[in-house]
Amino acid sequence: MIRLCAALAAATLLLAQGPLAHPEVDFQGRLYRAVFVAGPGVLSSGDLAQVGEPLRGRLSRFLTRRSAFESGYESAPDDVEAVARDAKRRAIERAIVSLIESDGIEQQAVAFVKDAPIAHEWEGKAEGPLAESAYAEALLQKQPSTPLAPYLYLFIAQRQRAASEAADVNKDAATAKAAAAKARDYLQKARGVSDPIFGLIADDLQRVPYVYVKKPAAVA
Repeated sequence: MIRLCAALAAATLLLAQGPLAHPEVDFQGRLYRAVFVAGPGVLSSGDLAQVGEPLRGRLSRFLTRRSAFESGYESAPDDVEAVARDAKRRAIERAIVSLIESDGIEQQAVAFVKDAPIAHEWEGKAEGPLAESAYAEALLQKQPSTPLAPYLYLFIAQRQRAASEAADVNKDAATAKAAAAKARDYLQKARGVSDPIFGLIADDLQRVPYVYVKKPAAVA
């Protein structure tokens, strides 16, 4: 019964977040993790057999750029928190460079991660992801046609969803609701990008059960 309730809740959440760009493709979070999460369980070339062209070719180029990535971000961290913060910055830099096929994107990625208020740890609170999202939103407002825009739509959606999950666990219903709504809006913006990989990532992000805080299963 608990599993059934959890499955129904997940299905309800998926429907509430909006229509998928590619409902026929389900990478079960592996594409999302390849962009946002360090560690195992990410998209690999073996996953591409389930999609046809031109999606397969586009995803293959993403994987090639991701595997060839070399960071241009330089720093000299002097404590454990700074080391963790720099690791997060380089993960963001890698995602940008892997996804966006634009001249000079390497330099723009470095500039973004250097200036963005990336926290070493969100500490289970909404404030951290909200601050990171706010920086990206301000950048888009100042430069709506920046080559970073497609990635920033996903970045904002992911940070807003993380904030919503944290706020929900901390019983801040107003923040949870507002952040969830903004996450939905930016997922749709990502799906509106002409490059289809951003719609695929938006779908995969929408399908994962959580991005930051796993909500306890309801007791039957």
